[in-house]
Amino acid sequence: MVTINMQLRSIYGVSILLFLLSGLLIVNTFCGENTATPPPLVKADVFINSGELAASFDSNEVLSDSLYLYKVLSVRGIIKKILKKESGNYVITLGDQVPGKPVVDCHLDTIYNRRILPLKNGDSIVLRGTCAGRLLNVILMQCIIEKQ
Repeated sequence: MVTINMQLRSIYGVSILLFLLSGLLIVNTFCGENTATPPPLVKADVFINSGELAASFDSNEVLSDSLYLYKVLSVRGIIKKILKKESGNYVITLGDQVPGKPVVDCHLDTIYNRRILPLKNGDSIVLRGTCAGRLLNVILMQCIIEKQ
């Protein structure tokens, strides 16, 4: 009887230990420091100012699609707004401070999700990303920060 109780306690103890270790592993996987390396830097097809890019789409969207759609763009501009979405992704809006002017929305790559961005409205920046066309604003996806 005593031997059976000792065996049960040993089994319960090992089970609890394995459960706790697996829980720590899961927490570290999802909440640990992101050590992902940045994606390899792809050469930009076009270097352009955010105002010029937005104005181009505003004046002739069909022509702009043929020039920029699905191409890697290096875009220089002034930060108008920084938004962190519920998913953790950052969206940086580049453009003039004048309301109603066309702007460029740059969706940052996921490598920036766990970082606090050292940026603020009014900063000059160069972002590199893939042009996804225009909905309300011109959209760049998987952007990386080239220069601050």
